[in-house]
Amino acid sequence: MNKKPKYIKFVANNDSIAVVVKTPVLGNSFLKIRNIEKQTERYIDFQKKDSIRVLKFSTTEIDTLAILKKYKFNLYYGESNLKSYDTLYNYGLPFLKGKRYKILQGQNTNFTHKGSFSKYAIDFKMNVGQTICAIRDGLVVNVKEDSNKGGRNKKYLKDGNYLVIAHKDGTFSQYVHLKKEGAIVAIGDTVKKGQPIAYSGNTGMSTEPHLHFAVYKPTTNGFVSIPFILNTHPSSKYKKGRYAKNKITYEAIAE
Repeated sequence: MNKKPKYIKFVANNDSIAVVVKTPVLGNSFLKIRNIEKQTERYIDFQKKDSIRVLKFSTTEIDTLAILKKYKFNLYYGESNLKSYDTLYNYGLPFLKGKRYKILQGQNTNFTHKGSFSKYAIDFKMNVGQTICAIRDGLVVNVKEDSNKGGRNKKYLKDGNYLVIAHKDGTFSQYVHLKKEGAIVAIGDTVKKGQPIAYSGNTGMSTEPHLHFAVYKPTTNGFVSIPFILNTHPSSKYKKGRYAKNKITYEAIAE
């Protein structure tokens, strides 16, 4: 039996029972309802926080336990059918002007930047407490900053503090391993490219203090990381051991 998500509730009324979803997400999100028996899926899109009935049954035919056995519910960020996004947008470096940081891990590695979720992520070596900046204008849709745990072991995976920003073309950016209480912005804030948003840390599964960040497109199975243009360069150019300096004028990535 599937566990009931926090955003799902059952509402009984006379001889019927309804499944109600209450999405906490600001901006676009969608609910995927999977009928396990029939192997079918249905998607319901939201453009703001909302609460709606998604299923209704007679109490003579089903109960709440049977519903959870028959259906699986997943709530995701973004649109369920994002057809296109701005592949030519020039994202800014995620730190202050004049700063220079070493790349600890580039994209598509055999370490942790692999698989659909992390393939196109980049890590910058940043000591705890250094300023992280937004790489693009957007809306802050999620913040976690309550953890002070971290280490190399996979048991720390869920302990990483992070911040998620939604962008106008339907994509998202995420900034991970923030220090405890290291967010400068809050859910619902709008941010500008280059604006300080958080302080770096070493929370979650992490080998040393650094910033892990990536750009994502939503899919019916959740976020998938995508390649992007970063400070006029293809993100694939940001390789381990190189340095990037945030200057107003164009500067090649130093070896």
